[in-house]
Amino acid sequence: MNLLFAGQAGLIKEWIDVCSEHTCVVYSRGVKKDLGPNVQTVSALDESPHIDLIIDLNVRMSKKRRLILSDLLAEINHEAPLLCNTVAITATELTAHVGGADRIVGLAALPGLIESQHVEVCFPYGAKHGHQEILTDFFAGIGKRMEVVRDEIGMITPRMLAVMINEAVLICQQDLTGQETMDMLMRVTMPDSGPLSWGHRIGWRNLSTILSAMHDELGGERYRPASLLKKMALSE
Repeated sequence: MNLLFAGQAGLIKEWIDVCSEHTCVVYSRGVKKDLGPNVQTVSALDESPHIDLIIDLNVRMSKKRRLILSDLLAEINHEAPLLCNTVAITATELTAHVGGADRIVGLAALPGLIESQHVEVCFPYGAKHGHQEILTDFFAGIGKRMEVVRDEIGMITPRMLAVMINEAVLICQQDLTGQETMDMLMRVTMPDSGPLSWGHRIGWRNLSTILSAMHDELGGERYRPASLLKKMALSE
């Protein structure tokens, strides 16, 4: 299968490592980091080979992202589904910006989540689930089980992680404990690494974006980014 990636360089690298048995092409527009000599990149979409699946791994919504998605929908194989990272925007809202409700499928993608055996996807409200079979087969081929969840801000795993990490930052902000102690105490529920280690891995800017989007959409103080988290996002 020929895959075309767009989005954050770090996330693209994680996904390419998992999808190594497929032909992976990166649309270099908006990608600032060098992904290595063995990664095929195209600077114009008419340079790409026939594409079977597009994977957009941007986290934040921006004018540039809307332009890139509009170009991908217009210029790449109209039969190819477009997996779009929707941890900070619903798939329904995304299609309202760029169209493609019959092709866009929401995806929960953050640094580190690709190590899970499960992948969360969602469909825009009212859209047909016409690509479900091809996506199920694709994920099974890379050792993942696809879980279809409701199209909501944050989806499931990103929302839970963001809230847990935000609460850990709040505790540190209030000087109740230090970062290392926090991670040590929380390894009972997060055995691989603590919430602040996960925060560093996911990226504070990504977390601030997700929490702000959830706070705008859902309200509630638990979704408001901690002031310390916002400072860490600005200094990242």
